[in-house]
Amino acid sequence: MAGRRQIAALKLINTIRQHELDAIGAQLAGLRAQQTSLTEQSAALTQRAIAEQTGSTLETQAYLPAYLSSVDRQQRGLAAEGDALSGQIDTLEDALFAQFRALKTTQTVLSKVQTEAKADADRAEQAALDDASRALFALQRR
Repeated sequence: MAGRRQIAALKLINTIRQHELDAIGAQLAGLRAQQTSLTEQSAALTQRAIAEQTGSTLETQAYLPAYLSSVDRQQRGLAAEGDALSGQIDTLEDALFAQFRALKTTQTVLSKVQTEAKADADRAEQAALDDASRALFALQRR
């Protein structure tokens, strides 16, 4: 028979795993927001470069290649940061899936233990009723 302590322990484990899952999810959301920000920065750089290129005059065209080279370096830097974030996101997604599986396993075990505890309690109640019925029957026969 599953004791109350076992059920309480499983509930606690379940709660802890849920909090860990939520924490990983929050970290993942933060990294994805950073990744979105990098993508937006890259797009803004591209738009500025296009605007500078199309709006250049004869006086500024001499400086355009250096500016475009600078933009290219910044784009590569943003891409490298994005790649690093992608690796971190992949790692966190794996951790999230592992934590989710662990949480579901704990929930399944908890559900099974609770069902067994209820069945044991029902059997004990039925046995007590059977004993009471037998005792009453025995008293009536005397």
